Amino acid sequence: MFQAAIVEDEASIRSSLQRALSEQFTAQNISVSFDEYADGDSFLHSFSEGYHYDMLFLDIEMPGTDGIAAAKCVRERNEQILIVFISSRESLVFDTFTVQPFRFIRKSRLSESLPELVNALVLRLRKSKDHKIFLTEPGTGDLYSFDPDKLLYVEAQRKDCRFVTVSGETLIRCPFGYAERVLEASAFIKAHRSYLVNPAAIFYVGKTELTLTDRSTIPISRDRVNEVKEQFMAYIVAKEDM
Repeated sequence: MFQAAIVEDEASIRSSLQRALSEQFTAQNISVSFDEYADGDSFLHSFSEGYHYDMLFLDIEMPGTDGIAAAKCVRERNEQILIVFISSRESLVFDTFTVQPFRFIRKSRLSESLPELVNALVLRLRKSKDHKIFLTEPGTGDLYSFDPDKLLYVEAQRKDCRFVTVSGETLIRCPFGYAERVLEASAFIKAHRSYLVNPAAIFYVGKTELTLTDRSTIPISRDRVNEVKEQFMAYIVAKEDM
C-alpha cells in the first residue's frame, strides 16, 4: 500500500479529489491510503512528526503556508515524494519548478487530466517499488516506506526505532528485531545491539566506532568489531564485482 496526502483548503474539492483518485488507483489494482489536510500548516505539522508519504497532491493558494512553501519544506527532507500541484492559476506553474514537481494540473481540467496523471504515477511507483522497504507499525497499522539507498542507519530507542535517512529521520514504534528482519535483504550491518548501519554509508571503521559519510558516528560493540569489518569488506568486494 502507498501513502498519499491531499492538501486543499476547499473541503468539497478535497473530498471529490480523494474519491476520484481512489477510483483511478483501484482500477489499476494499486492500493493507496489518503490523508486529507485543509492547509499547509497542518500538513507540515504531521510531516515533521514523521508521517511518510509517497505522493503529495497540493493546492498552491491556501491560507497560511501556501503549497509552494510547503513543498519546499518537504524537499528539504525528502527528494523522493511525487508532488502534484493542483491549481486554477496556470501562471504559477513556473514558480513550482524549484521543488521539482511531478505534474501541474489545472483544477478546471481535473477530471480530464486524472486518468493520464494516475497512469504516470503508477508507472513511477511500480518502478520505485522494488527499491523500497516497507514497514508496518504494529500498534497503529501505519505503513512506512524507505529507499534503502537513502537510509543511513536505524537506532533502537526503547520501544521505538529511529530511522535516519540522508534527508531527515522518522521515529517508528516497532521492535528492533522487526527492523532487522525488514532490512536483512538490504545487507545492513549490526554494529551494536542498538544500531543497524547501511554499509554504503560507512566512511571509516575504527576499533570502537564507525564514521559515516555524513560524519556522524556509530558505536561498535567490542565483540562485533571483527564481524563488522568482515561484513564491510564483503560489501566492498561485492560492489567491485558488480
